[in-house]
Amino acid sequence: MSPVRMMFSVRGIVWLVGGVLALAAGIASAPAEAELDAVVIPGRRFPQPPVIDGVLASGEWENAVEITAFWDFKDQREAQLPTRCLLAYTSEGIYAAFDCHDPEPDKILAQETRRGADLTKDDYVQLAVEPTGVNVEPYSFRVNARGAQDESIPGGSISNIRWRGDWKAAVSRNSNGWSAEIFVPFRILRIPRGQKELGVQLLRNVPRLNVQYVFPNTGTTLDLLKRARWTDLELPEVLPPPIILPYTQLDTTSGKTEWRSGLDIKWQMPGGLTSLLTLNPDFRNVAREVDSVSFSYVPRLVRETRPFFVEGDGFFPDTTLFYSGNVQAVDAALKSFGTVGRWNYGALFSRGADQWIAVGRLAYQMSTRSHAEVQFVRDDRPGVHATAMGGGAVFYPSFPDGFANVSVLYFRTSGQDMPTGEKIGLILWRQRGDGRISFGGQVYQISRGFAPTLGYAPEVGLRGYESMAIYNKRWDNRPVQLMDAGIVRNQRWKLDGGIYDDTLTGWVSVTLRNDMVYWLSASRYHRPPYLDRTISAMVGWNAHRLYNAGDVVITVGKVAGGDSLYWRFLQGVPFTERLRLMLHYEQSRIRYRDPNTPDRNLHQFIATLNYDIDPEHSIGGRYIGRGSGFGKFHEVNTLYLTYRQQVRRGTDIFLIFGDPNASSTQTRFAVKVMTPW
Repeated sequence: MSPVRMMFSVRGIVWLVGGVLALAAGIASAPAEAELDAVVIPGRRFPQPPVIDGVLASGEWENAVEITAFWDFKDQREAQLPTRCLLAYTSEGIYAAFDCHDPEPDKILAQETRRGADLTKDDYVQLAVEPTGVNVEPYSFRVNARGAQDESIPGGSISNIRWRGDWKAAVSRNSNGWSAEIFVPFRILRIPRGQKELGVQLLRNVPRLNVQYVFPNTGTTLDLLKRARWTDLELPEVLPPPIILPYTQLDTTSGKTEWRSGLDIKWQMPGGLTSLLTLNPDFRNVAREVDSVSFSYVPRLVRETRPFFVEGDGFFPDTTLFYSGNVQAVDAALKSFGTVGRWNYGALFSRGADQWIAVGRLAYQMSTRSHAEVQFVRDDRPGVHATAMGGGAVFYPSFPDGFANVSVLYFRTSGQDMPTGEKIGLILWRQRGDGRISFGGQVYQISRGFAPTLGYAPEVGLRGYESMAIYNKRWDNRPVQLMDAGIVRNQRWKLDGGIYDDTLTGWVSVTLRNDMVYWLSASRYHRPPYLDRTISAMVGWNAHRLYNAGDVVITVGKVAGGDSLYWRFLQGVPFTERLRLMLHYEQSRIRYRDPNTPDRNLHQFIATLNYDIDPEHSIGGRYIGRGSGFGKFHEVNTLYLTYRQQVRRGTDIFLIFGDPNASSTQTRFAVKVMTPW
């Protein structure tokens, strides 16, 4: 046995885990003391709330706290573009105003108009609020310089505005830049009983400069755990009424008409706990993520899009034990999640197609930078009676130039007519700021019998390590605006002897000030009996343009014993401000020298067209083709059209012609109506 393999034996991993736990336990106590030195914002209450119109009118904000100490965290200097925030509250919620100075107001980017869309390529401001004092993930409320709103809910949530919780924002432009006003009701925050303070972090995004200004100063990295303490607050105990979201659907397929109805109920309990019930959910009209045709030795995870599973997803087990994409049929399901003091939990029960599922996770926040947790999954269906469980501890020690992540995990599976299986792992990552090398890796062992029936564990019976180092650097006044480079080294061995695989990959990427991006990568991958060698290159353009960005990616080399070529073309086409087309074409081809092995040749074409009537109404269509060549899409050849009405108040309406998840175009028309009560 090689010295490296001996180091990762079971006994070695156990001793290593124990040592890291002892070290991390000592480190974890330090942040609790450091929090005493956190920036404190005094609580100021409005006698009369301001009007949310985007204009910072004289006298409206005079009782608010003024915050001007915004930092360019990457360069550790004061913000070059002066930024001011005014913060106060009433018995109803939080009020924040941003005054964003910009000497070149004509260069402010404000492209997105839809609510809930990606704002990262626009100038925007963000108010992040953490109501528990111990949670890692805050609520984040963003508005761009055009007034488009977006928010992030801890654990995730569905798209219905009333279900997520509505909030207000308005903006205005002027000769000195732009301003924004935000109102966030307390009723949409899960605030524990008796809470007297909130964690707050403020951010301004300026994409053309590739810079973000943040308050308070988080060090050389954007550390979401470094928040200001907004203290001496008189927070009301708000208990929103239950939200009932029934839907009715008319589905006509090939002359056959079917009525379908279902119900979702969401209610919040005292202390901010949330429960959901779904009866006869509609998953057919939720478009699943389209997987790439690029070659992979193992199945890939595809992002979950079904609303019931998206809601509160962050409170549930790791995908190793529970990947909701493996749950196909649901007749009825109940879930509950939330935070009670230093505890947070998630519990889910589902019934469908002779399958019973129980899923749970319970975590204890030892400090704001450490937690321990246990996880449980039970899967009962004909021929399968399986249990998966696990636990672990996560530590996030802070350093002057960044932070670290130390995680220890243990998973175990068992069941009727199944061997017992185990997975143990240790993750170490050191995140450092601009111009510094971030590095880390993990070691793990997975027994051959490890089989989470509802999880994701495509490869078992091995032990190994993964390591990575990344370097990032930003420049202000050079043609090269941003560069990042990295190297990855992985080795894995079979538990019964022999190498499993061996990876060495390096890459470098540069973003120019003219919005061009260049990326180059080389990889060597040994997976007996194959020895893969590939080189990849990418050229991108209009990197900061939301709807007309594009790129070309090409990968050539040896893969799985054959000569491989993969290429992808992606291009956005904005016909007008409201009418936009996205084109995506890719090909994966492997030619084998063995005449008995058939060549692999897959093409995929995706065209997506959207027209925004206004921020709450849109029409669209998507075509997906997959097959052996352009015009030969025999595996998938489907077109569907949609109409969306998604409003702040009233009825959401969705019209669909076709089936978003079918392999061929369906003569199908569906109308779905949802009216929150």
